[in-house]
Formats: sequence, structure tokens, C-alpha cells
Amino acid sequence: MYSEIDKDSDIPIHHQLYLILEKKIQDGDYPAGSIMPSEAELQSQYGISRITVRRAISDLEKYGYVKKKKGVGTYVLAQKKNKEYFSFSSFSEEVRMKGKTPSSIILDCGEIEADGKISEMLEVRPGEQIGYLKRIRLMDGRIMALHETFISLRFGFHILPEDFDANTSLYEFYEKHGVELGYADETIEVKEPSSQVRTELFMKESKALLYRERISYLDDGTPVEFSRNYDKPDQQKYCIHMERKKKG
Repeated sequence: MYSEIDKDSDIPIHHQLYLILEKKIQDGDYPAGSIMPSEAELQSQYGISRITVRRAISDLEKYGYVKKKKGVGTYVLAQKKNKEYFSFSSFSEEVRMKGKTPSSIILDCGEIEADGKISEMLEVRPGEQIGYLKRIRLMDGRIMALHETFISLRFGFHILPEDFDANTSLYEFYEKHGVELGYADETIEVKEPSSQVRTELFMKESKALLYRERISYLDDGTPVEFSRNYDKPDQQKYCIHMERKKKG
């Protein structure tokens, strides 16, 4: 576990700071209800930028460790003994759990140059070579979704057409090459598909789709892939358990 920032590490600085602050909260150095050091103080203490500090604090807030309060600062929340997280799976794993058979129609597979947004998502240089995989996803032969995945090639493998067929699981491909995903951030919205997406999904008429963007990481915060997914809403269901926050 990190106790100081290593600027020569491959692990993003914001995630190093996140891990340091997370441990301090878990160890009681920052007890529940206390106010954490300000952004300026953390910036000075660790010799890093204000933007990096804000990213780490934002991640702590996202995962329920702290809460920002205007005019007060960032205070530490009481932690549950057993912290609950949503789990995520590959399309193939989800389909198999339903007792059905996953498969794909590969529309494109190979390597491309990362543009501005993709390079930001994968934390690589603009123009750097990355993997690209575009597939129609099927369950028992029925079209379910269109998945477009951009993959960092900083792990020693390449994305080649001969390595992917109708039954290849991308997550199993990662594991085969020693890359084990740790967590992911995902956003979901309803979106009107473009004419190209409708054509690729063999849609006869325009219907809104569930659009998901997911960034998947190693446990240390290194991005592995960024995906854009178009799911047919009449064939997909998402179940989320939520609890109302108790007052006081």
C-alpha cells in the first residue's frame, strides 16, 4: 500500500493518492465526521497538482468514503464494516449465467490510432496504437447489442483478426495474457441510434437504445479498455439494489 507518491510509477498519480487517503480513512487517521485536509494542503503535502487532488477526492466521494460540503470542506463518512459493490461481467459471462449461448458477429478487429477522447479515456498518447474491436452480440443467435471496444496495448498483446472469432470472449483473452480486470466505471443513458448503428443492428425502424460507456481498469487504476455499447432495451434488463439513506 502506498504511503507516498511515486511519480515514476506506471500507476496514475491520482489513484496513488486515492489509495493513500483510502488507507488513512480505513486506519482511522481520518475518523468519521472529521474534516480532511484541504485540496491546497494535499497539493502541498504530496507535491502534485490541484487537478490530481480533485480527481482523487472525487473518487473517494464516488465510493462513499467522503462528502464535500460547501463552506465546510470534505468530511469523512462513517464506513460500513462490509462495503458493498456492484460486480460487472462480460457479455459472454452474463449470457452463460442465463443458461444460453453467447456469440458474436465481428464487424471490425485490428489496431488503430487513439484520438483525443479515446486517448484520454485510456490514458495513452493521442495517435498511439490501440486495439479496436466492434461486434454485434448475440444470445442463442438473437441480436442483443452492438459493442465497440477500444483497448490499451500497453500490456504486451496485440488485437489481431486471427485471434477473434464468433465465440471469443474478450475478458478471457485478457486473462490468457495475464491481464485481470479489477473494477469499472459505467454510465447508462437512453439514446437515439444513428443510421449506421440501426443498420448494423438490423433495425427496421428507429427506436431508442440503452447506451452504455464503460471504462475497465486493473486494481491499481490503470485503464485497460473503453467501450461504447448499444443495447436493445426490449431484450435487456438491469436490476439495481438501492437503499434510502437514513437521516442523522
